[in-house]
Amino acid sequence: MAMQLTRNRRVALALLAVGALALAACGDDGDEGAGSDTGSTLPPVTEPSSDTTPPDDTTPPNGDVAYERPTGADEVIVEYSEVGGFTTREFAFQRTPNLLVSGGNEVFRPGAQIAIFPAPLLPAVQVQEITDEGIQNLLAAADAAGLFADIEYEDPTNIADATTARVVINVDGESWVHEAYALGLSGPGGAGGESTPERQALAGFVAGLGDLATVVGPDNLAGDAELYEADEFAIEALPVDDLDAYGGDEAEPTVVPWPADAGASLTVATTCTVVPAEGVADTFADANQLTFFDDGGAVYQVLVRPVLPGGGCD
Repeated sequence: MAMQLTRNRRVALALLAVGALALAACGDDGDEGAGSDTGSTLPPVTEPSSDTTPPDDTTPPNGDVAYERPTGADEVIVEYSEVGGFTTREFAFQRTPNLLVSGGNEVFRPGAQIAIFPAPLLPAVQVQEITDEGIQNLLAAADAAGLFADIEYEDPTNIADATTARVVINVDGESWVHEAYALGLSGPGGAGGESTPERQALAGFVAGLGDLATVVGPDNLAGDAELYEADEFAIEALPVDDLDAYGGDEAEPTVVPWPADAGASLTVATTCTVVPAEGVADTFADANQLTFFDDGGAVYQVLVRPVLPGGGCD
């Protein structure tokens, strides 16, 4: 609203200037027309009233009105993920968002993955604090990209088995979901080019998230990123009939007991199930991709990912 009033004031000033030039031109022809009534008046210029100006603590540095956003620690403000594509069931389940900003002023991103085989069972996730100002700057970038709208994205037909970029933005009481297949992989400009202005805008916003400090301001990311310690894990148990089908290259599978206090039996966790971290965190931390679990005499492969704000089992 404050921006709209500012624009109205500029228009009014411009109209006053035009009126002044017109009066000056009439005065050049003689004094007798200088005081004539033209029969029209311009609206007075008024300052914005105080009730249209946001409080100081919600006004970003650029002077724009602050965006309303979720404030709950388990709520999502912005989330960017790559979903779908040609991949394994294991990788698809354990994939975490490329970026997630929560209402609790935290930023979640994938952590460094150790390049060893077998890899750790748990995917690494880093968490870092972000200021209110940083969140406002991020939302301003999304707004500038035109993402506060329902948009249908044209899909390229020359790319197979790619992922879909999915961006979710919750702002001003609205939820905007953007999904674009093979974003950044095809277009008239080659790799990274895009075929439509809508895809170009979304690709530009997503690319900016890779350098988040530049988008939100380096001073608005507080402290160093730390390894996220989840309160809950989402798991899925896959029965294993033949352990010999796993391993190789001198890496052999191992079987360990499923914790008795895990909060759920693997016999009922064959679809996505959330379990508390308290009973399984240490077990998962010691496990790798070739660790299997015995529950009641049956052996299972367990897929696992930390539960992030707004997450769990869909």
